[in-house]
Amino acid sequence: MRVIYNSLGRECISAIAEIPHDFLFILCDSQVYNLHKEGALKDILSMLHPTHLQVFEASERSKSIDSATDLWEWLIAEGATRKSLLVNIGGGVVTDLGGYVASCYMRGIKTINIPTTLLAMVDASTGGKTGVNHQGIKNIIGVFYMPEEVIIDTCFLSTQAIPDLLSGYAEVIKHALLGGMESWKKCCMTDPLALTGEEWKDIVAENVIFKESIVAADFKESGLRKILNLGHTFGHAIESLSHYKQLAPLKHGEAVAIGMIIELYLTSSLLGTSTKTLYQLVQICRENFSPYAYNCKDYDSIIGYMTHDKKNAGNKISFIGLAQPGETKAIEIEDKEILKKGLDFYRETFGG
Repeated sequence: MRVIYNSLGRECISAIAEIPHDFLFILCDSQVYNLHKEGALKDILSMLHPTHLQVFEASERSKSIDSATDLWEWLIAEGATRKSLLVNIGGGVVTDLGGYVASCYMRGIKTINIPTTLLAMVDASTGGKTGVNHQGIKNIIGVFYMPEEVIIDTCFLSTQAIPDLLSGYAEVIKHALLGGMESWKKCCMTDPLALTGEEWKDIVAENVIFKESIVAADFKESGLRKILNLGHTFGHAIESLSHYKQLAPLKHGEAVAIGMIIELYLTSSLLGTSTKTLYQLVQICRENFSPYAYNCKDYDSIIGYMTHDKKNAGNKISFIGLAQPGETKAIEIEDKEILKKGLDFYRETFGG
């Protein structure tokens, strides 16, 4: 893992040279390519055969089996071998999709991730989770597959749209909640829109170190790593609903923020824990995210998406509860009426 600021070319060339390979391939988000092909990406692109570059419009819709098939066909046509190296440059869609493609091609070729969004920097590009969406369900098909290297240059954040930056910041908030009282207090006093590139470098490095410590202890998510799913059970379901309705679809981080509010509320309701952190979280979310309006007619659809969550066992919905910063508890619920109370709370408190 390399966390840098404004020195991507040197670090990338060094990383590629250290990984034995025959052919180099790059999968790149089209927006990132257009913004940075003459800047941050110039050095790495100069190393490449033109046909070994695949530029595509990355979106949740493009994170699919069809897209993976297109990329496998590209690799086959260009003569990629088991010794080839694929570099994924972009946000979480690119690192998830590219990692999945690499994991299956010839039973696995080496990859480097270069995340260009805050969300990908602190979450998607690290930890080895890869995958695609299918039938409207987030990441339902995928594998654990670690990249050889992740190179994070926070210079990319200077060109990221504010809504996308704040979407990524939801994962920073999540890590602060999981990290304990001191990290949570620090988060409560931080304005993400006032941070410089060097300050982002420090925050990203802290978040990556935290996540890597969890992943190192539990790579296949059989125990400890499950805490990183805080906010994701409800969040993924509401995100899926928003894309199905196709009315201002939520960004991933926006959905996770909603999920964290609901899951902290249910934790305090079921365990009788303090609501102080919950309402601090609500305040932070008010400052950084717009409310999302779903209604009671959507409840069955949301719960339906939740039933497909990978963390579930039997007929129970599983999620990570947070009693207080740094103190998590696995919670399982079978009664759908309890789940609906959590959905009610968000609408009444935040969603409008």
